[in-house]
Amino acid sequence: MHDFGLLTLLPVLVMIVLAVITRSSFEPLVVGIITGCIIAYHENFLTKFIEHLTTALTDKSSGWVILVCMMYGSLITMMIRGGGTIAFGNFLLKFVKNRRGALLAAWVLGILIFVDDYLHSLAVGAAMKKITDKYFISRELLAYIVHATSAPLCILLPITTWSIFISGILEKNGVVPVGQGMYGYMKAMPFMMVGFVGIVLVLGVVLGLVPILGKMKRAEARAATGATVPYEPSQVVEEAEKEMEAATKNKLSYFVLPLVVLLATTVYFGFDALKGALIANFFTFFYFLADRALSLRQLSDAILKGFNTILFPIILVILAFAMKLVNDDLHLVPYVISHVKPYMSRELFPAIAFFTLAVIAFLTSTSWDLYVIAIPLMVPLAQSLQVNVWLSVSVVVGAGAFGSGSGFFSDSTILCASSTECPPMVHALTQLPYVLITLALSTVGYIIVGTWMA
Repeated sequence: MHDFGLLTLLPVLVMIVLAVITRSSFEPLVVGIITGCIIAYHENFLTKFIEHLTTALTDKSSGWVILVCMMYGSLITMMIRGGGTIAFGNFLLKFVKNRRGALLAAWVLGILIFVDDYLHSLAVGAAMKKITDKYFISRELLAYIVHATSAPLCILLPITTWSIFISGILEKNGVVPVGQGMYGYMKAMPFMMVGFVGIVLVLGVVLGLVPILGKMKRAEARAATGATVPYEPSQVVEEAEKEMEAATKNKLSYFVLPLVVLLATTVYFGFDALKGALIANFFTFFYFLADRALSLRQLSDAILKGFNTILFPIILVILAFAMKLVNDDLHLVPYVISHVKPYMSRELFPAIAFFTLAVIAFLTSTSWDLYVIAIPLMVPLAQSLQVNVWLSVSVVVGAGAFGSGSGFFSDSTILCASSTECPPMVHALTQLPYVLITLALSTVGYIIVGTWMA
């Protein structure tokens, strides 16, 4: 394995610095990929750049993500055009009487839609915009609530797409016997600090027990004047008017039934989000058509609109996947782990391993990809130090969830930003203080647990 030295870190550092300076996502990703290709392949960088983009488009994993995002996009758009989200918003407004109630409603809805983080990100954001706008809550704060109840919640429950995926990795790497993956995963769940800290911290923000910090404070001051969206209000008004034009009946069932069908079919097909999304789209299409919620033409337009709405997030997801391939070429994760390994002890292994992997996940915006690489590396290392194996599994799982919930270019960040109409970098920077608090408290938690179990 070729050692690129400190140059291994350069692409992600360039990407993060550009993202902070430009407050954009597209250009930093492109520059980061090209930088990595130049370091790894010198004069052949352009060939590799094209090759990675092609792989990102055709790879089975990224293709699955693209299709799921498209299906979720079309489903949510049909629910919006049919009046389902309006009806759900009106229903909630009967119970929500103040700002705190609106924030708490967003948190509770986030807890209820837990099966898949993609669905969570799109559905909760779309459903809560009307309610939070009424009480002058910034889209930045809404995006944080949606995001902070996404991956952290998914890793705390044994019936999510996350737990199913990780269970499979545990079996493939011999951590547990075949068929015992979920049993092993459940033994690691009590140690997943990021999940507990993330959920409780955002609840503290919702209840006013944790103050509004950093750039979020400016966003809330702007929202108090009526400008809840961080760009020209006219754009939002025009889009909202177009979305409401087609709605004629505004039934609550137009929101509830599609989600019930989606969740039920996803679970039935072994937590296969794509199969669940396909069936939910078919159900919603024919249900709306039969109930005359929308015409055939309006339904077709809604599906295409849904694909179009999710197009830019999909482009960013493709670029993020290509960036992951570049980091693999540079052997980023093994490089960092090998340099941190000499400082690990039995007591501090959980904290050091978590902090290291969490920073990698944040810088590279990786989650599930990190599990494939890091679990085979960290479990044997933990065993050599006589560290509880389930504690070591929780460290990796928590780090990946942290990357999903904090990374500037993670698919979850992109989808949360899309559903709440908050630019990805604006969302990423406004939630950053809470991200850092989560990292710090989770690391301290692992210090305490690691010392206690040593």
